[in-house]
Amino acid sequence: MKKFGVAVFQVLAALSLVALVLYLIQIGIDARWVLIGSFTAFFFGYVCYHTQDFWHNPKYWAVLSGGFGLHVIGVILIERNWPTFPLVHYGAIGTAEALGLFAIIVIGLEH
Repeated sequence: MKKFGVAVFQVLAALSLVALVLYLIQIGIDARWVLIGSFTAFFFGYVCYHTQDFWHNPKYWAVLSGGFGLHVIGVILIERNWPTFPLVHYGAIGTAEALGLFAIIVIGLEH
C-alpha cells in the first residue's frame, strides 16, 4: 500500500509542476526560461532522488550546489551568446550533466 501512496503522490506532484509551468507561461513569463527552469528542476531532482543515501554527507551538498552553480553559469552564457539555442539541446545537455553529476556523487563520495 505504501508504494501505491508514493506513486499517487509522484503523479500529483508531476501534474502540479505541469500546472505551475502552464501558469507561469500564462502570466507572461518567457516560456523559454520556464522550460529551461523545468529541465533544470527535473534533472537535478532526478539526481537528488536517486542519491538519497548521500544526503547526510555535507560533501554531497557541496558537490550538488557546485554542479547547480556551474549549470546556471552555463545556461546564462549560452543564452547570452546564442539566444536561439534550440531547447531540445538543453535536454541532451541536461542528461549529460545529470549522468556526470550522478557519477561524481556515487563514485566520489562512496569511498
